[in-house]
Amino acid sequence: MARKPRIHFSGAVYHVILKGLENQLIFKSVSDRRTWEVLVGEGAERFGHKILAYCWAKDHVQMAVKVSDAPLSKVMQNLSFRYTRHFNKQHKKTGPLFHGRYKAILIDQDEYLNDLVKFIHNNPVRSKAAKSAGAAKWTSHEAYLSGVEQPWLSTEAVLTSFGKTTKSSRTAFGKFVDEGKDEPERTDLLRGSEGGRVLGDKRFIKKALKPVKAAPIPMTLNQLVKRVCREEDVKEAALKSPSRARRESQIRQSITYLAMELNIATLTAMADRFNRDLTTMSRNQRYFRDKLVEEAVLQKHMKALRKKVLAG
Repeated sequence: MARKPRIHFSGAVYHVILKGLENQLIFKSVSDRRTWEVLVGEGAERFGHKILAYCWAKDHVQMAVKVSDAPLSKVMQNLSFRYTRHFNKQHKKTGPLFHGRYKAILIDQDEYLNDLVKFIHNNPVRSKAAKSAGAAKWTSHEAYLSGVEQPWLSTEAVLTSFGKTTKSSRTAFGKFVDEGKDEPERTDLLRGSEGGRVLGDKRFIKKALKPVKAAPIPMTLNQLVKRVCREEDVKEAALKSPSRARRESQIRQSITYLAMELNIATLTAMADRFNRDLTTMSRNQRYFRDKLVEEAVLQKHMKALRKKVLAG
């Protein structure tokens, strides 16, 4: 049976779980976790989502993630791919690191967010890795209590529900989490309903599953190619030639990136358009996207190019 598609809308909050393949360790050192956090931060800056809570266990991670316009699938694919590449290089391994695709449950944050954060912060307690959430390492609990947090972590949505002042809300939150340390596994937070995709009352589920009208495609592929070629001062014939010239290659990848981001064309269609092998095109596009995350100059260029292209 085919898997049901992920549910996405801006502002959606998910309980995300990503496990190591066959329960293998995904963190073998402090450096591994630090690298993971760097990649989490870079992803949040790129895709505009927020991490509301987290736990980095040795063999899995749990997060409460609030997405923006970019769907969770893009967030997690980018993060898992880049971290796997780091882990394999660092530990001289090959192959997949994570167990299939991540698990994500869309939750009604008004009803379940506080309980979810409590559940995530007590994960080390349930696994016997710590006696209390306050004694655990590699969770967001300390940040909630101290206010010293990573720029990609957002605690406000939860803490404001516990008190009118910063001090009172942190105190009440700490007590709330501590009271949950002896709670058994919350199967609702782990399984949800509707095929494990949603957790909420009937009204929330109905609203979440309501089909969303697809945004109209802003232009045709022909228009996109012509506009980028105009801005980059290059002829499309040069992009179709067998040449591997660096500048033309980057322009091809820029057009492909915009075509996919704007839902104008698939990677297969772009490979056909530029007379390229699909496997090579896919590899080059992954390289381009990684480069886009790492290089501020390229980020600035693509942001300006996208704006000009959409303006016509």
